[in-house]
Amino acid sequence: MDFDDLDDAAQRAESEKTAATEQLAAERRAAVAAKEAAKEPPKEPAEKVKQQDVRHDSSALPGPTATAAPIWEIVGGSDKGGIVVREGESTSSKQLSDRVSTGALVEQIELKGQRLHYKLQSGTGPAEGWISISLSGKDLAVLPVAVEPRDTEPRCLAELSKEPLSWTPVSMPQLQENHLKKAPGLMYKLEFPFNAEMLQQMGPAWLTKAFHASGSIPQENSVRALKNVKEYIGGGNCSKLIFDVEYAQDAKDLHTKLFAKIPFPLGGKTASDRMASSVMQSGAELGEVNAQRLLESRLPFRIPRFYFGDCSNETSNWILITERIPFGQKEGSNKMDPAYDKMKDWELQGSAEDYYRLLVKQGAKMAGLDKAEKLAPRAMMDKFFGNGFRPKEAYGMRAESTGIGEAEFKTKIKMGIDFVGTTGKALFPSDCTTPEFLESYKKTLATANAYAAEMVWWCNRNPDYVAWSHGNLNVDNVFFWRDSEQRLDLGVLDWGGARSDSMGWKLWWWLYCCEYSFLDANIDGLLDCFIKEYHDNGGPMLDKEELKLQFILSALSQGVGLLGAVPQIYKMCKKTEWATITDRKDPRISQNVDGKNTLRVYIGTFINICSMIKYWDLPSKLARWTDEVTAAAGIPKKKIVID
Repeated sequence: MDFDDLDDAAQRAESEKTAATEQLAAERRAAVAAKEAAKEPPKEPAEKVKQQDVRHDSSALPGPTATAAPIWEIVGGSDKGGIVVREGESTSSKQLSDRVSTGALVEQIELKGQRLHYKLQSGTGPAEGWISISLSGKDLAVLPVAVEPRDTEPRCLAELSKEPLSWTPVSMPQLQENHLKKAPGLMYKLEFPFNAEMLQQMGPAWLTKAFHASGSIPQENSVRALKNVKEYIGGGNCSKLIFDVEYAQDAKDLHTKLFAKIPFPLGGKTASDRMASSVMQSGAELGEVNAQRLLESRLPFRIPRFYFGDCSNETSNWILITERIPFGQKEGSNKMDPAYDKMKDWELQGSAEDYYRLLVKQGAKMAGLDKAEKLAPRAMMDKFFGNGFRPKEAYGMRAESTGIGEAEFKTKIKMGIDFVGTTGKALFPSDCTTPEFLESYKKTLATANAYAAEMVWWCNRNPDYVAWSHGNLNVDNVFFWRDSEQRLDLGVLDWGGARSDSMGWKLWWWLYCCEYSFLDANIDGLLDCFIKEYHDNGGPMLDKEELKLQFILSALSQGVGLLGAVPQIYKMCKKTEWATITDRKDPRISQNVDGKNTLRVYIGTFINICSMIKYWDLPSKLARWTDEVTAAAGIPKKKIVID
């Protein structure tokens, strides 16, 4: 029996409670606004690690405008997919065929006692209708209360004062033996959950202990309830959890809607992904947790509020808990964009230039602040994230090839040429499928492979171009919003791989998933934007041609690595399907496969790199560079084997 099938007497009995709820929410919003208006600028901390005017309060959310209609969240009906919607105010009016989904946001048209006439803002269900908001003491819809700001600098200072943690690369046998084990984390020495079942078993008691250990909630408060736990796969690097919590004490500056990143299971359709993340990219999660726990208050843009994060070198398991970003919803006068995915820029709700220019600008600002030691002193950044500048001898440059072996390269380039010139031919520019281009493609990637170590050295040889920043600043690792005047702004997610190294190299990894036509038309302007913002925020002035060369070398390095992805492409979309695939928006290759964007990203990157080789004349640029690098490194020109 549904709650809204109860009689009207029960609803009337709840009327006063509803009015009180609305009044409380209004008072809280007014109190937040008054507190912010009266707040004095924060004093500089006296601690050794001094903050230098670059804080961005990652937790501050704008309050709703005075004239905005109330927005309610549907919290009931989680076991039924939502709550019942009726045509009219009366509970005896016609019931609509669909429910409004749990988690949906609805705008209030009118409220009569316990009956809400709504208009759907996000989620699924009827666009308009009547629902009950609370019956028999159970809430079905609530008015979300904006989370107040919280100064996270004291927590970050405390974390920065700790000793750095070392990481030993994880082997495949170690992963296979230990991936199901619970073990204490490196940072807080607590065992931690790494899937939904474990989180529910460890429950509020563990969350309280973890949040106290990280300093994300006051010691006098605690988590009293955990609910609505859901695990899912999204993106290409890990599994995700969403869940709600309740605190023992009223917590106006703490989030109740939380999000967690956890490792993929080592089994089923994510087995190879787990191997890649835990072995081939071993330790990336340590950098991600460090970026959030150490620098949250110091970055020049918003990031999700950190609540807890840790990892185990023994098991390769890890967890990162933050606030949940309300994608596609409204935060006061700001409207959040939906969550975007890689290689789907046609879904951007505005011009690609606006999005990517803002992305590059904010990334450059971050890197410039690092060079100026405004995130933390250089020695401290190097202590936690590693020194990006290494001596020439550390790169292993030599007269012979420094890439994958000759036999392996021959096998992989054959698969790559078949994909570009035959199987996936319809997706590539016709100029990139001719025998002449395919021969050029083979020679270019053979050269890039032979000079693999030399390319990395070249890009990192000049410390002016080396800075700490995000390693993969794509649109899927960013959350965008527009203010009341439609100005675009952003916050940043997913800090795996954050470290100090070549900014030209990283710029490729920030831009490699945009459309080639956009990249071709805008690359020079984006490089100009980066150079200006980097310099304006404390970095040295960079040479545009050198930065662009580093960008190109990074692309060619990925081009070699991408050859090994061809078998994965055919695993996700069988080779027999390709005869009828003529467009990148074909659902067979444009949609996520098993929740992951990997197929679409592989295909789009193949197209971008082939187009750059053809239209940017990369064979000639690479030939000139090999003359320069061999002279600079003091090694002879290498023999390139392409047959």
